[in-house]
Amino acid sequence: MRRRWTQRHLHHVEETGLELGPDAPRLLLTHFVHAGPSMPLNKVGLVFDGGQLTADQLDRIRLDPAEHDMWAVHDLATWQELMATRAFARLDAVERARRGEGPGYLNTDT
Repeated sequence: MRRRWTQRHLHHVEETGLELGPDAPRLLLTHFVHAGPSMPLNKVGLVFDGGQLTADQLDRIRLDPAEHDMWAVHDLATWQELMATRAFARLDAVERARRGEGPGYLNTDT
């Protein structure tokens, strides 16, 4: 397990330019998405707690422009205004799990 985490950690640093530390963070959410018309296979996503980023860490984020056209930081209320209801449900579940107030599992139909 340790070796797999190290590989994922190195991939994350390579993809984002952001170093969060070598230890495996706390798992916040397992998200299961059922297959549907737009997605022929079931999908599982894992969300980990990377902690609160400092201004310096945010400045160091580097993403491949071929894969991402922007990134943003907002408070939860602003995200709720900006996101579709179903997408925000996942973010809200992550935040509740981070605070120890909600499920660590989210099941979504497509």
